[in-house]
Amino acid sequence: MFLLNYPDLPPDVLVRVTHRDLASGQVLYRRGDPATAVFAVQRGRLKLLAYTSEGQRVPLYVVRPGEWVSEAALFAGEYCSDVVAEIPSRVAVVPKEAMVLALQHNSELATEFMRMMARRWNLLRMRLELRALHSARERIMQYFLAMAPPGQKTVRLDRPLKSIAEDLGLTHESFYRSLAQLIKDGVIHRNKTEITVNYDPDHRDV
Repeated sequence: MFLLNYPDLPPDVLVRVTHRDLASGQVLYRRGDPATAVFAVQRGRLKLLAYTSEGQRVPLYVVRPGEWVSEAALFAGEYCSDVVAEIPSRVAVVPKEAMVLALQHNSELATEFMRMMARRWNLLRMRLELRALHSARERIMQYFLAMAPPGQKTVRLDRPLKSIAEDLGLTHESFYRSLAQLIKDGVIHRNKTEITVNYDPDHRDV
């Protein structure tokens, strides 16, 4: 997770924190809106979205409880993407000015913030690499391997599979067809709540 738990912020920042509840599908902010705050997800799930020049929606990443969103807006005048609640959600709202001052005067907080940013950009890089793979089969396998905890190959499903298909830039039909074939071939095992990849990433003859 992208830690930096908001209750651990300096007291002078905490007193300025408010909270906001979002319904499923509700927009937290849109690209181009004035950047006035950063947000910590307390419950629910948010999705960051960008759009191509043709207006096609491109999911960037998902933000879960305990993670932050819009941290790049601390250094910009406007938000650079749309953020939408995938399910009913609650966020802590931290004013931008208060957070910037805290980072300037607290080196430990600033260091943890940089770690959080590095993890976020590494995840985004991984997502872009997956979308560049031509094979739907390979995208699916590599996605679940990347989402599994370190040293494991099992992923708990906390989102609809159609949302994962969108993340990977696949049509629902292509995703479900490729997933079904992977299950038939024994490369992936699926139950109602988990997916396990029976695949050695160093051996690509599957």
